[in-house]
Amino acid sequence: MQAVSVIICCYNSASRIEATLTALAKQRFQAPVDWEVVLVDNASTDDTAGLSRRVWDLYRTGVDLRIVHEPLAGQMNARRKGIREARHAVLLFCDDDNWLCPDYIQGVSDILTDDPGVAACGGLGIPVFESEKPGWFDDYAEAFATGPQELNMENGRVICLYGAGLAVKKNILNEILGSDLNMLTGGRTGSGLGSADDIELTYSLVLKGYRLVYAAELSFHHYLPNERLTRKYLARLFSAFGKDGPIRNLYYAHITERPWHRRITNWYVHLALSLVRTGKYLVVPPKRSGRMLYFRWNIAYLGQLMTMKTDYRRTLYHIGKQANQHYEEVLH
Repeated sequence: MQAVSVIICCYNSASRIEATLTALAKQRFQAPVDWEVVLVDNASTDDTAGLSRRVWDLYRTGVDLRIVHEPLAGQMNARRKGIREARHAVLLFCDDDNWLCPDYIQGVSDILTDDPGVAACGGLGIPVFESEKPGWFDDYAEAFATGPQELNMENGRVICLYGAGLAVKKNILNEILGSDLNMLTGGRTGSGLGSADDIELTYSLVLKGYRLVYAAELSFHHYLPNERLTRKYLARLFSAFGKDGPIRNLYYAHITERPWHRRITNWYVHLALSLVRTGKYLVVPPKRSGRMLYFRWNIAYLGQLMTMKTDYRRTLYHIGKQANQHYEEVLH
């Protein structure tokens, strides 16, 4: 049975951490599982650390809660700290607004024990709204790391998972990316909403030949406050997705069998296809009432693609190296 380190990255989380820790305290087990909680206080200015300790002590779980401090703001910095501090073989990334179902830790331990070819697994995110669900939400649920992850399947295999509730084997993660998470995308920081680091991490596992598992029976509630349920926030989210898009799609080009997607390893082909897609989405957006959202997405995408032009080959080198391809030919 694989031991589990639950990593919670917190920035000013005092208003939401109690429910997250309560769900962890209510975990149940059919067989003994060694586990711990590593709470990373990432430059918080509120009482996140003190409140977390008080809440956890009330439950008398006998499970170790270690609070560590990371002064450099940003989710990636917090995750690096948590990974370095984790003592166990499985890393379970639990966001500060995720309420894991009672069998979650047992479930990920079982999945990541049974098959050495499986590197990571994730569950089903169920949204919980502070007030009423917006009428547009169901069309964009996946943007909030909620809903079934079957949409991330291609040719019978899961090719990526979202980061909320993601469990990964520490030795494989260190083998591929190292404890410093040597990645092309940077994750969320401050008011930025980038989240392609989750996709890059799981794509990297697939490129190395490992398998991912989506376990729908493992669920977690994802609390969504009102400020994250506005069209303005959704627009900002799509702009961030667009900026992350070129790198995300270059990973996808190394995984997919779709011929046109594989050709974007050529920058000019990538640009041409992106321009065609921009026009297409203006005429027929992928989601209803999403024309302006996808326009923003495409503008951010094109801007980032132009910025990447000079380093495009080096980016391909980085990705191709993970895919064990003849990447020296790409660089020179």
